[in-house]
Amino acid sequence: MPRKVAFGLLIAGIYLFWLLLTAPARLLTFALPDGVRVGELSGTVWHGEARQLAWRGVRLAHLRWTLTFSSGLPGWRVTLDDPDGLRGHVSLQGMTTLRLQNGLLIIPANLARRWLTPALPAEASGQIALNLSEGRFNQAGCQQVSGGRLQWQEAQLSSPAGSLELARVSGKFSCTPAGALALTLSQDSHQLSLTGQGTLSPDGRYAFHGKLQTRQSTPALLTLLVAQHQRQDEQGRIPWQLQGKW
Repeated sequence: MPRKVAFGLLIAGIYLFWLLLTAPARLLTFALPDGVRVGELSGTVWHGEARQLAWRGVRLAHLRWTLTFSSGLPGWRVTLDDPDGLRGHVSLQGMTTLRLQNGLLIIPANLARRWLTPALPAEASGQIALNLSEGRFNQAGCQQVSGGRLQWQEAQLSSPAGSLELARVSGKFSCTPAGALALTLSQDSHQLSLTGQGTLSPDGRYAFHGKLQTRQSTPALLTLLVAQHQRQDEQGRIPWQLQGKW
């Protein structure tokens, strides 16, 4: 009898292990954040792909994941790509506290502009690269960020009032005590200088507070529009603020 019991437990264990390995990808829908919509899921929980994802106005055509191990702990390596040019990869671990490692996200500048300021009558060119060595996030928001940087290369803005060459825009990520993701920006070109800090809170609200300074080569109409409602400080810088909800 003990042999039969042991054999039965072995068969049951193998069967449960097989069920675990072949768990369908649709089970991941129970772990998705509120508001995320998925058009199609295929594969398993450990290796699969999703198509037509949407969240807070951001749409992804294709996302893939595969099971990985780091420091003896399981996680997922996620890669994404989109016909609009959005692409990247990141390693994820944890559930209640999400740990991100070795992340890279490439965003066409005009796509980011449409997400943040859809009513702005301007076009942006160049690509924005986000790099993250490690970050920790939970329900309270951003807990820790290491090696988080932003670079906007060949940055340029075009509007009916003229065009601005921004050269290279660079920034560094951090966390605020309130759990918001913060980005400190700096930029200096022959047409414009800009410094400031932006924040993105867990509820999707974003804000930017900074100062900009036009140069002699800045289009005259843009200089007039920038300065007409703001007072310059003693160094000729003009306060600039932006806020909304993503």
